[in-house]
Amino acid sequence: MKPLVIAATTLALAGAAFAQDATTTMPTDPAAQAQGAANTAEQAADQAATAADQAADQAGATAEQAADDAATAADTAADAAATAADDAANATAGMGENAAEDAADAADDAAASADNAAEDAADAAQDAAEAAPVTPPDVNAPAISEAEPGVLSSWVTSRRIWTTNQPSSTEWVTPTIEERPAEWQDIAKVNDIVMDDSGQVVGYIADIGGFLGIGAKKVLLGEDAIHLITVGNDTFFATNYTKAELEALPDFDEKTVRK
Repeated sequence: MKPLVIAATTLALAGAAFAQDATTTMPTDPAAQAQGAANTAEQAADQAATAADQAADQAGATAEQAADDAATAADTAADAAATAADDAANATAGMGENAAEDAADAADDAAASADNAAEDAADAAQDAAEAAPVTPPDVNAPAISEAEPGVLSSWVTSRRIWTTNQPSSTEWVTPTIEERPAEWQDIAKVNDIVMDDSGQVVGYIADIGGFLGIGAKKVLLGEDAIHLITVGNDTFFATNYTKAELEALPDFDEKTVRK
């Protein structure tokens, strides 16, 4: 879209620029004035056609047709400019001052036509491009659904951490349970997720103790220290580490992560 808008803007300004040159640098001699106006008209028409082609290259089929129509209008203006140039040449050859003035007027009209064609091409190409449908890009979105939902980081950071009160030296085995055992104890909450530079989860920051996050001890846990499990409608983290063991860990250093 941006290249099209640039081309359209160039198209709209081209004719105006050439028309301004025609009014500010026109010779006083009628024949020379006619020839100069004719040259200006041809240049404006050529510029309009070129800008229309650029708009067509950057646009879809609809915008391309609009640019082609505008280019045709510019070609018509160029033909008028060529006719005016011939009249100017004849006037220069001796057809008289009135003929030269008429040729100058015709060249001015041709320049105005080329200017209008340029503006029409800009407007038509831009309108058509804005109306053209946009094809959505392939962003390689994950395959998630209501039946198999993804997990947001904000959801993870609200999960509680329960200890099984098993010896922490034992290997973790995900239990098959229908309800949380009575001996399990709620000891902490996941405060944040830690990722490496490649975006992979490498650990969690856990809040231990405190009240509503106030006065809690923050510790850094490896990704294998806690395990996400679901019991009925409740999903939480579980670990073999006891509350006392986690509280014995060093306080989390805020300077070790980017914020």
